[in-house]
Amino acid sequence: MKSDPISLIIFDLDGTLIDSKADIANSVNEALAQEGFPTLEPKIIQGFVGRGLSHLIRDTLGNPSDEEARRVAQGFWNHYMEHLLDETVLYPGVKEFLDSTEGYGRAVATNKPYDFSKKILEGLKIDRHFRWLIGGDSLSVQKPSPQVFDPIFAEFQERPRGIIIGDSQIDIDCGKAAGLLTCGVTYGYRDREEIVAAKPDFMIDRFEELKGLPLFKS
Repeated sequence: MKSDPISLIIFDLDGTLIDSKADIANSVNEALAQEGFPTLEPKIIQGFVGRGLSHLIRDTLGNPSDEEARRVAQGFWNHYMEHLLDETVLYPGVKEFLDSTEGYGRAVATNKPYDFSKKILEGLKIDRHFRWLIGGDSLSVQKPSPQVFDPIFAEFQERPRGIIIGDSQIDIDCGKAAGLLTCGVTYGYRDREEIVAAKPDFMIDRFEELKGLPLFKS
């Protein structure tokens, strides 16, 4: 049953634990401008977040050549690495939830490159809460492939009962394929309709509501 105890909590990063859309949009537009491409409204860029750096750049450019995509991606990398904490913050309730769930195995599984993710978790002082960090370039696969969780599952004698929390259909599909419970958040970067259509086991409108799920009640 959904209310049975769990031992593993896996989080998406952007749009789930952190509000990073401003810094991402700023770096994308900086990289576009450097290469002579028109900049985009931040809201448009926000809709491209979630599938990894390569998809972010290609979706932003539309139909780029490999060389154009490479140059813009490099420009983004250089700028974002230095500015990824300019405006990025934790969503309300994240720190309190992490402080109160020390007894669980916890992981971040994101399609964001590992180096960016690690620097953000450290900069926001929540890296100590996570035993595992799986970045978009950590493995040969990314979400929604359930294989992204293999390094986590490998440390358990039996497949753990767990949940993935994320703001996109990618997260929900990935969790379902891996046999995890799923929780969609509607405050992130995707439209609420996408989360509803993905049919997660749980859905929350604010991060603070997570602790109220029956999974976490004593």
